[in-house]
Amino acid sequence: MKQASRLLSLLVLTVALVVLTGSACQKSTPERAWAPGAYHPVTANLKTPPSLPAGVSVGTISGYDGDCASSNQPLYMLVSNSKSNDIDVTFPAGLVFGASDTNYEYMILPQEYTFTVAASANQDTVVLSTYGCNENSLDAPDADASYSIAGVESDKDTQVLLDLLAGKSLVTGDNVDLVEEAMTEVFEDSTGLQDSTKTQLGNLP
Repeated sequence: MKQASRLLSLLVLTVALVVLTGSACQKSTPERAWAPGAYHPVTANLKTPPSLPAGVSVGTISGYDGDCASSNQPLYMLVSNSKSNDIDVTFPAGLVFGASDTNYEYMILPQEYTFTVAASANQDTVVLSTYGCNENSLDAPDADASYSIAGVESDKDTQVLLDLLAGKSLVTGDNVDLVEEAMTEVFEDSTGLQDSTKTQLGNLP
């Protein structure tokens, strides 16, 4: 009986340790460490983006003045592929782009985006459906802006917005305008993302 009791105690202890270890390994999404209206990438909220596949390199990233159905402030990016096969590249939702000139606003990719870089491609253009994080205070990207990847924004408020936008269609003007309003609420307004905006985003196709 005593031996059975000891075995039961050991089993309970083992289960408890597993639960505690699992809980310790699960990191909660951090609160934002930047002030509303003054967004900039902060180490506490920034994750390292995934590495580019072997053979793929990124060149110039700048403002795009052509048509883009899913963004009013897209960026264009030049990409090359040194391999003899096509390569798929996936950028995560929340990927942030910063300009070398800090008068330009930070840009963020609101949805995961996968594109293909053709075999032996040299400076092919990829258009990124980005949105501004400082639309009310800094300049929109243009052809003179020079951007680079800053990291992946991972604060709690931004993650709520990214989760709502996952899989949604942003290819109409009304949808783009709604997302721009949501970006303003998250990045620039002290009140944050409004419940009414969350409902509208949730109703997007």
